Amino acid sequence: MKHLIPIATAALLSACGASVPNGDVATKRAALDRLKERYKATADSIKTIEEWLVEHDSTMRRNLPVVTADTVVAGVFTHYVDVHGNVRADKAAALYSNGGRVRRILVQPGDRVRAGQLIISIDNDLAAEQIQQAEAAFELARTAFEKQERLWKQQIGSEMQYLQAKSQKEQAEAGLATLREQQRLTNITAPFDGTVDDIMVRVGDMTTPMQPAARVVDLSGVQLEADVPESYLATIKSGAPVKVSFPSLGEQFDATLAHVGKFIDPSNRTFKVTVRVPPGEQSMRPNLLSDISIQDHHSDSALVVPGRAVLQDVNGNNYIFILEPTRPNEAVCRKVMVDRVSEYKGRINIAPVTAGSLKGGERIVDEGAKNVTDGLTVRVAN
Repeated sequence: MKHLIPIATAALLSACGASVPNGDVATKRAALDRLKERYKATADSIKTIEEWLVEHDSTMRRNLPVVTADTVVAGVFTHYVDVHGNVRADKAAALYSNGGRVRRILVQPGDRVRAGQLIISIDNDLAAEQIQQAEAAFELARTAFEKQERLWKQQIGSEMQYLQAKSQKEQAEAGLATLREQQRLTNITAPFDGTVDDIMVRVGDMTTPMQPAARVVDLSGVQLEADVPESYLATIKSGAPVKVSFPSLGEQFDATLAHVGKFIDPSNRTFKVTVRVPPGEQSMRPNLLSDISIQDHHSDSALVVPGRAVLQDVNGNNYIFILEPTRPNEAVCRKVMVDRVSEYKGRINIAPVTAGSLKGGERIVDEGAKNVTDGLTVRVAN
């Protein structure tokens, strides 16, 4: 019995490794081909019966991919560049003093002031002493010059003495004028007509040239400034229509682009643009944030589709699917190659690669476009 197991195993292995006659292989292949033909014929019959039932039996429904449809719109398309801007007053000045102790504050925040009006009076004892010394020196130089001038007219003394006395008098006069101007700059005055926005000191405080003491603004002229990426340098031009909104105020207005900067900031690769605020916008405040939309593209005869309807293949080519109706709520998808012209807020301006393949009004696949292929039959949900 022990010897029978190895012998049976060897016989089995020998049988498994034995070659199959060529006639048997041909027979099996022929049988497989016949079965495939019968399978295809059966599948075609099933498909034909299903299609008939779908048309004639309301309880039957084919299992098709479901998509939503949209329409190729032929009409106006406008593209904007959206940036954030700040309000800037044409006249807004932080006022400084050359130094001294605050003696009097003559205005309050919110007061209207005129150009040259004294806002804060500053005590500067050193400047006052220097002016007294300069006045004394000037009086001495003036007296000496007048005496020398009388002698010169009487032809007494030399011309050089006369010229030296005149020069000393003029130098003393210029020095006195300089000290008086410095004293005037010590006091803080309004540089233009406007409104006192803030007073940063109190009576008795010491002022310095490094710290502002007051601020005056004039909101009769206001503009918006914004930084735009350099990639839009070729498309944004002066005079372009602009939409401006202020989220914190809930206000908006239309304007035009007043100025496009020529300098590109190397730190952030942007250039400045300016928008003038129309007269009458009294709620503007310096540094108020705004949303600015600058028009850089406009077409009166564009083809516009939803952004998700435009797909891209592995080669970077763009395409959409046109829906060709076959029966109620069903359609066949047809692939159409397009170019992306411009995109704004989920809408894309397209141009067909083949001229005349799109004219507007065509139904296209919107949601579900990524799950269909060219020639596929789909069910249209909407």
